[in-house]
Amino acid sequence: MAAPLAPTRPTAGRVVGGLALLALAAVLAHLTTVVPGTPRTAVVVVGVASIAATAVSLIVLHRGRNSAKYLAAGVLWGLGAVVAGLLPDLDVGPFPLSHVVFALGELGALAVLLQLLVRARAGSDDPPLVVDALMLGSALITLGWDAFARTGHSGTGGENAATLLVVVAASLVAGSAVALGVEQPRLRVSATGLTVNGVATAVVAVCLPHEPVVAGVAAALAMAGGIVGLLTLPRDGVVRHGGADAERAARRLEVASLIPGPILLVDILLLVVFPRADPVLFATFITVLVTFTIRHAATARSIDRTTAHLKFLALHDALTGLGNRTLLERALTGPDHDQSLVLLELLGLDDVNDVLGVSAGDALIRAAAEEVLLVVGGLEGSAYRTGGDQIAVVLRGDPAHCLRHAESLIAAITTAPAKVAGAGRFPLTAVAGIAGRAPDGTDPDAVGDVMASFVQADIALRDAKHLGGGAVSVYSGTVAVEHARRSLMRERLALAVAEGGVDVHYQPVVSFTTGRVDKFEALARWEDPVLGRISPVEFIAIAEESNLVVALGEHVLRHAVQWAYEAGVFSVGVGLAVNVSVVQLQSPGFADIVREILDQYRIAPHLLTLELTESVFLDEDSPAERVVTELAGLGCQIAIDDFGTGYSAFGYLGRLPVHVLKIDRSLTQSLTDDVNGQSVVTCVVDLANRLGLSVVVEGVETQQQADICRFISAPLGQGWLYSPAVPRELLGEQLAHVYPVPGVLGLEDETRV
Repeated sequence: MAAPLAPTRPTAGRVVGGLALLALAAVLAHLTTVVPGTPRTAVVVVGVASIAATAVSLIVLHRGRNSAKYLAAGVLWGLGAVVAGLLPDLDVGPFPLSHVVFALGELGALAVLLQLLVRARAGSDDPPLVVDALMLGSALITLGWDAFARTGHSGTGGENAATLLVVVAASLVAGSAVALGVEQPRLRVSATGLTVNGVATAVVAVCLPHEPVVAGVAAALAMAGGIVGLLTLPRDGVVRHGGADAERAARRLEVASLIPGPILLVDILLLVVFPRADPVLFATFITVLVTFTIRHAATARSIDRTTAHLKFLALHDALTGLGNRTLLERALTGPDHDQSLVLLELLGLDDVNDVLGVSAGDALIRAAAEEVLLVVGGLEGSAYRTGGDQIAVVLRGDPAHCLRHAESLIAAITTAPAKVAGAGRFPLTAVAGIAGRAPDGTDPDAVGDVMASFVQADIALRDAKHLGGGAVSVYSGTVAVEHARRSLMRERLALAVAEGGVDVHYQPVVSFTTGRVDKFEALARWEDPVLGRISPVEFIAIAEESNLVVALGEHVLRHAVQWAYEAGVFSVGVGLAVNVSVVQLQSPGFADIVREILDQYRIAPHLLTLELTESVFLDEDSPAERVVTELAGLGCQIAIDDFGTGYSAFGYLGRLPVHVLKIDRSLTQSLTDDVNGQSVVTCVVDLANRLGLSVVVEGVETQQQADICRFISAPLGQGWLYSPAVPRELLGEQLAHVYPVPGVLGLEDETRV
């Protein structure tokens, strides 16, 4: 039998090894002429041919990971055939030599097959494939022994034992080959060849001493089957099944399990029709029953493991291992009514996902879940993952009692970024909503009550989100009323955006030195017929929560430009600034929308300023940053809003197309309230001037603040000192107005031409 490998250029070592085997084959062939007696020439020729084929394989074909085993199997079988053919009548003690050497010759193929069988099911919950091979092999042993005994090939005790040895080895090879072929359909040719090799080898061994012609034909078949089988086996082993392949394999194994049944049925019928007392046959029947028992016990264990695994998957979150919503419902319908539901939502994951990728975000969720479990374990509670960034915890006690525990859970979550590479620079916190079990005295075992607890905890969670990171809110009537108001606001805002009900007001940005309006900032305003006037802080937060921010932002941008154009703002060289959210930048086609608006109104691009928050620039080469670069390429001005708060970092100022820094109103307030405030603002203005950037100071409310800004060379400011945001009808008046500048004469009376 030859080794299965792919053609390649032979190495010197392979050539030497192949030549050595060829020399061995030549020596063995020569022995047929010098050893006394009458050798079974055909069997010897077949054995020599097997060794020679192995030698050629070694020289011509590439050595794979398993080639040594395949080569050994081919050489071992060939040597057995040569020895048996040269010495057909020699005994080893009470055992015929031919039987012994052929049984040993099959061990190489059996070792190869057993390795493949083990690998085919490694790491699987299915029964080991070796068990199937033993089951099939034991049935073949019974059939083979009965067949040889009934055809008159039984003899002395030593012959019978040797015959049984050959039948066992050959049947195990055939059974293993069939099991492998059923498990791996692409190896059916290999399995067929090795099955023929096993069966034919047993025939050769038993018939060689007395029926040399039959033995010679069987030897040729055995060699051909071995060569085909080993040549077509995979060089690097088998690939384990998965997914749909595993399901098909399970069905094939069910069919394979039926193979021993008909074999045993034939044996039993023969035994009934032609009864004979044979203790070996009865022993093989018992072996078959034992292997069947082992097979079905292994199947039962496999089913138990699979069932347990599927049950775990059905009740637990795959990412964190925490219980899922179904398991949470079971916990809330348990007998313990004195418990509360704490619903946690992680804050800060979006930045991690945007900058480090989703895999880092998943790692952060796992780390947060581990921290939660550590705290919950000490409180005898249970934790569940109910959403992408939500973790639910069931604790004993009423909501007031669980309030401090919720704060401990949030504190534990803040330590999670330290466990994830690169996430330490992103602050992670959480908010929590708490609701008690069985509110309002309803039946605690009702499913609707379970959902009511979850809904109420979610309402409290939403309330906590409005309070900011680290906040905890307990469900109450007041919280419910506020939630109902926000829900109504969400509904009304969607309608207002769709029907154009959101207005735009304009706040002038004024030169500290001339008092003239340099540009206007467009600010969204909303007065609803049902809810009345809504603060921008409130409805913009609602827009961000309900994914309306993209539609709202585009509505404000289009109408702000349209109404400014109609008022003649751009025709006199005054600019317009519009706020843009990170979500807008990440939405498809935003740059195309800006380009379309510029073309529609024939606006000089530098007159349109897009105000962004610093979080846009956290990740180099992010999609949002690429869109900003594209917008700057159109000629638009890029402004950093609220500079001096949040992530403020100077690194991106030299890297990205930033044109304007807007100093946050908190720093403006510090100009007169904090002794160090003026120094900080002075440094920012000086830095901007050195980088060629313009500065807008927000929140200028007093003349003293304006005087300080002019003194430190800040060019522009906006705030209530000059004007609040005005409706579009007053744009013309603002364009013509020149604000007084102390110490600069005549400006009060100037008007814009």
